[in-house]
Amino acid sequence: MTQMMDNYCPYFKNRPPSPQPDLKNCTWYRQNSCCLQTELDLIFPSVVPPLGANEKCLRYTNFLMCYVCTPDQNLYYKNERLTVCETFCDKWFAACGEAKLKGTVIKDLYHSGEEFCSARKFTVRSGNEGRCFSFDMEQEIRNLSPINLPLFYLVWLYGLFEFLLLWQSGF
Repeated sequence: MTQMMDNYCPYFKNRPPSPQPDLKNCTWYRQNSCCLQTELDLIFPSVVPPLGANEKCLRYTNFLMCYVCTPDQNLYYKNERLTVCETFCDKWFAACGEAKLKGTVIKDLYHSGEEFCSARKFTVRSGNEGRCFSFDMEQEIRNLSPINLPLFYLVWLYGLFEFLLLWQSGF
């Protein structure tokens, strides 16, 4: 018989996750989150991205920072240490390889995603068996629905649609 474990938030003194509709970052956790916006306001400014980081590197760094919001963090945040899936480390390393840390290009400092994550003081776990943090950016993009899109994008899409209608009619 398999026992189901309730999620809790060890990063935040084991409180239960709850809806946080006002999250400005990590918005994919609005329905059930371990973090509060006020906590993100304190955490995010303290993290400096690598010098010369491209957009993909910044995204992966952001996804990783959002682990504090994931409602199942109890599965991979223990004893004040995060366990990250090796597949995520590999993608993050590939995305940030051309950026610089300590004045050196990341791909010249480290040889693998595992080495890169370990140097950031994360425990790395091979496999993606649910006991490590991972974030599938491509899957999240596929899961987006108009309801989940931020208001800005909806307004932008509406404006684009209106422009195309005007352009097609010859203004």
